[in-house]
Order: sequence, then structure tokens, then C-alpha cells
Amino acid sequence: MKKTLLMSLICAAFLSLIAAPVLFAADAPGDDYVIKAPEGMKSKKDKLQKSVPFPHSKHAAVECKECHHTLEADGGAVKLCTTAGCHDSLEFRDKDNAKEVKLVENAFHTQCIDCHKALKKENKPTGPTACGKCHTK
Repeated sequence: MKKTLLMSLICAAFLSLIAAPVLFAADAPGDDYVIKAPEGMKSKKDKLQKSVPFPHSKHAAVECKECHHTLEADGGAVKLCTTAGCHDSLEFRDKDNAKEVKLVENAFHTQCIDCHKALKKENKPTGPTACGKCHTK
């Protein structure tokens, strides 16, 4: 009897550990999620749409912390890239005399495009890398 109870408790604990990530993942936005440019943001390419649809379910294989890089430091809280102290600057800056980069744009462009290009090199299914494929007119 004691063995059965002990085994049941061990199985329940094990299932709880497996179920926890699934429960947290349920809070992820759906495929109708849209990444919106912050108020006041200007773009060199104003003809392109500033908001971009983001199909979150297509990224389910990627660990959350790959994109949400402050997840562990923030106690598991997901913050927007434009949250104060993260990628909240709208000002242009010169990055090592290279092209001008806005921090908020850099957060998405570097993260998304670099990942998509890496997947393409590995001949894996990937997302867009060209401006007009995300920023529709």
C-alpha cells in the first residue's frame, strides 16, 4: 500500500514537471498577433506598413528565451521589446560607422532576419528576409 502511494506521488510530481511548460506556453499570443511600431517612430521607408503580423505558432519550436532574452532575469515575465530599458530608443545612432540603426528596429530585424537566414543556410523551412515580405504595403 505504501509503495503504491509513493509511486503515485512520484508519478504526479513527474507529470507536473512535464505539464508546467505546456501551461506557460498557453499564454503565448495567437497567430493574429501584430507587432506594432511604437508611437512617434519614423522610418526611412515610410511607404511600408510599420505593423507586422507575427504567426506565433510557427515559432513554437524556438525556446521563448531565444527572442525574449530577459525572460529569466525578469522572473519569467515576458516584456515587450519597447519596454523601458530594453529596446526603447527611437533615436538613430551610428553603430561603429555602419548604417544607422534604431534600437527598436534592431531588436526585430537582427533577431528575425538573422534567424531566418541561418535556417535557410541549413535548408530548413524559414520565414521572410526581405522588407516587403513582412512590411506589406
